[in-house]
Amino acid sequence: MKNSILLAVLVSVALTSGVSVYAETATVEVPFNSHGQTCNFDEIAVEFHCVWQGFKEVYTIEDLKEYKELLTVERYDQEIQKLNEQALAEIAIEKAKLTPNERTILEIEEKLLNGEATKDESVLMNLLKKLNTCKQGMDKQTAPFQTAREFEISSFNLWQVNNVQVEGQLGEIVMAIEECRGQQALLKVVGEGYSSMPTGDDDYNFSLMDVYTPDVQALNFDDHTATHRNIDMSLICDNNQYTDAHKAQFGCEILYDGKTAEQIKAENELRFGTDGMMNYQSENLDNYNDFLANYGNRVATIEDKQLQADIAEPIATEMIESNHFYQNKLKHEE
Repeated sequence: MKNSILLAVLVSVALTSGVSVYAETATVEVPFNSHGQTCNFDEIAVEFHCVWQGFKEVYTIEDLKEYKELLTVERYDQEIQKLNEQALAEIAIEKAKLTPNERTILEIEEKLLNGEATKDESVLMNLLKKLNTCKQGMDKQTAPFQTAREFEISSFNLWQVNNVQVEGQLGEIVMAIEECRGQQALLKVVGEGYSSMPTGDDDYNFSLMDVYTPDVQALNFDDHTATHRNIDMSLICDNNQYTDAHKAQFGCEILYDGKTAEQIKAENELRFGTDGMMNYQSENLDNYNDFLANYGNRVATIEDKQLQADIAEPIATEMIESNHFYQNKLKHEE
């Protein structure tokens, strides 16, 4: 907001012959609400200076005390309320930065100042002010058999001389203190017996899977999760513990000299045809036909049979007479 102010400037100039008076009227736009002004004339520099005093947008408590007489009561109360709200907001921001334990300490301290805190709360406050940590399974003596763990305790030991209820947050801290004492006693009992055992990254069981086949899978994940009815037949078809007959029944592809049964069948059909007749030259077939042609009648006559019997008789007699059982029989008969 600008205030237009009519300024009348009266300048007196002293001359050797007398006094000359000069006056000029000027309008000045002040860009804020003002509550007072001061002007002065520098005769030596021949300069006229004016100062207008405005109201601050943001007041401090010191400003309000200084300008209280110049502000209206309503404006003064509004500024006081703004300062109070700002202070409360700053306090809330600072409280938000506190940890839960720090907030608990602050609350108990306020109760102590008001005479409202109990002995349990006083002990808890002192425990929280002297928090510390205790380590378990993080040293070479206990790491081989204890899980690494760090938990919160307190260095305040006077809780023992106070008759307090060991419960809630106070009880948790006290139990942790006792557990840490037990851990210290355990270190004395264990000694250096386990200190040479490997722990952490050094405690590693060598596996060929990690060295040679880091990307191997127990099963094909894509096939295992796919929505189809495909069956992995390799467990039977590629297994030598199953017979070819069993593999064929299962649907495996059986190879004979590197060829499947279907391939062999196709080759035979191409070579021999499908009518069941032998229609190509065969040495075996030629020998058979020659035998039939040269042997004579295929139906033997009585003469043929007698001829064969005459040929066979001396052969049979010789075989019988050379038999040891037959010789023994002849001796017994004599």
